[in-house]
Amino acid sequence: MSVATRRMAAVAAAAVLVPSLGGCWSGFQSGTSQQANQAVGNGANLATGDIEVRGATWVRNVANPNEATLVATFLNNGDASDSLTKVEIEPVSRMGITGGAIEVPVKGTVRTGYFSPNFINAFEFKAFPSAFVRTTFTFQNAGTVTGDVLTVPNTGQYAGVVVSVTDQQKLLELAQQGSASASPSATADTGKKAGQNAG
Repeated sequence: MSVATRRMAAVAAAAVLVPSLGGCWSGFQSGTSQQANQAVGNGANLATGDIEVRGATWVRNVANPNEATLVATFLNNGDASDSLTKVEIEPVSRMGITGGAIEVPVKGTVRTGYFSPNFINAFEFKAFPSAFVRTTFTFQNAGTVTGDVLTVPNTGQYAGVVVSVTDQQKLLELAQQGSASASPSATADTGKKAGQNAG
């Protein structure tokens, strides 16, 4: 096969691959979107003690730029459960954690911000999209870890992330309607905590 023929074959192969690769980021069910919510991709990865923070990304509300919620996965490699008790950012903001703290089960994972009833919110967010925000996570047993977490707008692959606290409360209420008969006060208590708890 001549050099020219090989070059043409390579160009043709690249042309075939471009549409399939380009589609991997389109939509929230896309491959890269799923990676972001599985704690890989462009999110920050941190660790302290037995706890790993994977794929941490601040998703900012374009309709209300002062609001942001954290998409992340927390992994517990230890033999005892732990809890995320506080999240702080720089510049300083008022923060909120669903339920006041998030338990990370033994040898298990818990997600926040997407496909999860757990939310970590910043109410006075001052970073712009594509900026990195200094973020500190404090766990009851594993201690504290700080890292730079990327900020993205809630558009494109992050359009499915619910940033607004009001909308988060509605999701919690809908999710708990099925168990309301077993625990009548669960919906009201959780909805109230989602809006009031500070980390």
